[in-house]
Amino acid sequence: YSELVAEGILSKKRMKVYFASLPQRSSVSGSNVTKDLKEYSAVTLRGNKEDTSSMPVNSQDIQKALSEILPVVAREAYFTAALFGLSSRHMDGREKKRNFESAKRSVDHSSQYFRYYMSRICGIASEADAEGKRVTADPMLSLVSSIHLNEAMDSYIDRQKKGGDHSLSLAYVRATILDMRKKVDKQWVTWVEEEIKWIKTSSGVPLNGKRAGVFASFSHFPAYLDHVMVCCKADRPKDYSPNLHKIKVVSYYLQKMAGSLFASLHECAERETTDQQYAANVMRMENSYFFTQSIKQRGSEMTTLFQKQITAASAICKQSTDAYLGWMIKREFKSLHSLFSNISRIRRDVGDGDVPIHVPRATFVRTLQKESSREVMKEKISVIYARMEKHLSEQGGLLPVAWKALVKVLYEWFGRWEKLSTQCYKFILEPSAVDVVRIAKAAGGANRTKSLASEARASTSAGASAVPGESSTPRRTGSRSNTTGRSAGLSYA
Repeated sequence: YSELVAEGILSKKRMKVYFASLPQRSSVSGSNVTKDLKEYSAVTLRGNKEDTSSMPVNSQDIQKALSEILPVVAREAYFTAALFGLSSRHMDGREKKRNFESAKRSVDHSSQYFRYYMSRICGIASEADAEGKRVTADPMLSLVSSIHLNEAMDSYIDRQKKGGDHSLSLAYVRATILDMRKKVDKQWVTWVEEEIKWIKTSSGVPLNGKRAGVFASFSHFPAYLDHVMVCCKADRPKDYSPNLHKIKVVSYYLQKMAGSLFASLHECAERETTDQQYAANVMRMENSYFFTQSIKQRGSEMTTLFQKQITAASAICKQSTDAYLGWMIKREFKSLHSLFSNISRIRRDVGDGDVPIHVPRATFVRTLQKESSREVMKEKISVIYARMEKHLSEQGGLLPVAWKALVKVLYEWFGRWEKLSTQCYKFILEPSAVDVVRIAKAAGGANRTKSLASEARASTSAGASAVPGESSTPRRTGSRSNTTGRSAGLSYA
């Protein structure tokens, strides 16, 4: 009987003509759109938020074939069960299982050509067949096929609990879908594991970690997610959402890729050759901040999917930023930090009144006059800004956020020092904590204005020199502070 069906309604000729008639003719000719992670363009936090340049896969044929041919296969399974009495209610579980296997073998043979051509348009890799045709694996197509197959499964669940032939036919279709999903998932997962190996190589990260910027793996990952969404939404309604976080295999391995990014970051930060004074903290704060912001820019779908990684990234960013800012202040205000740390320790031991015995007032005042005058403050804070601008990359977009955080830390530290000065020596610190904040804000604004002005001059000179006959090689005319101006609205992680 199954041979009769295989030569009739589900014959090879009929299936070949049907799949060749689909809109994209993907069973006849198809193109591989999958790229390795390193081949995607680097994403920035400014300008175009999403990369839509990657080609979508052909999902229209998959959707159409599943909606039009699967019901035929389900009906055939139902008829086979009914014709041969394979689902009588009086049977025990073991006998029902044997009968289901018998029906499955029969309908598998009946629908062999449907499954053959369906595998082709789902991009399931195959060996060369009798006609010399061979399908090469396309992991991106496999991912999209898995999503379509997962959605198709919902139509073949026996929610009414009818039992009998109806339940058996639905169970067969689910088994067929699951078999295809296993194959496409295996192909995509194999690609993911290979990309994780590349991520762990930490390509392009200098051995000492200085000025590492945003790692290539971190900057390319959002572009891959954009490609995934482009492919999932192709030929779908505008308000369609694939709900990737609800598909276990997809969500698990996408999160595994994200987790490997942070494993690579931790390994680079902890290795012996990495500068531990500031470079390790800078690479942690830049890359964790970039990950958080780039994912959030891609909407609620991705934010929900990577919520666990975003929470961890925010904690890493805050911890490393606090350490980096503390190092910056201690380095530039070394004498003041040493003085007030000593006073704070003595105060805990002997109380406010006896502090001047251990640190004479004359010594205290002399140090303040030398290290904390208004002019010295302006100079030191300008040096801090210049150093921070050198440490942080343009791509990371972290400079305005880090500077805002530094101003806050300066206020807290100088506020404590101001309080110690008043309580222990009845001496008013000048400039005050509020004045220090004003100086820091002015320094940040002045440097950004200066950078924007130099960028404008450079752009003007570049435009004037672009005359016919001259080289058209693009030249870098922007500066890092362009990012700072545009990113000023970003909040501290």
